[in-house]
Amino acid sequence: MSTALHASRRGPMSSAGRTAQRLATVAVVVLVLAAVLFGSAWAIGGEDAVSDNWVGLTVMVGFFGGLVGSFAALVTAVFAVLHDEPMSRMWLPLTTFPAVVVVTALLEAMVFE
Repeated sequence: MSTALHASRRGPMSSAGRTAQRLATVAVVVLVLAAVLFGSAWAIGGEDAVSDNWVGLTVMVGFFGGLVGSFAALVTAVFAVLHDEPMSRMWLPLTTFPAVVVVTALLEAMVFE
């Protein structure tokens, strides 16, 4: 039994594990692109460049999509870990959502008072 358990841990990633990895990767890419768009618009035009226009809407949709995607990755990763996926493979999906929440709270508290 222990040999089969160790063999499965070295084998290919499960479907839920791959899905969690992909969701977390896409969420991080969307969040980074939204941050780049926001930062460049803010640097060029100041607060007027990002409020009440398409840039602000695009950034908020990107942020919301990244937040939902990272939460879906977290739930899928927990499911994969509960079904014998090694925890070492699931570090990105398990940490993306908490990191997004912490960064959002810090930005709200320090930058967007």
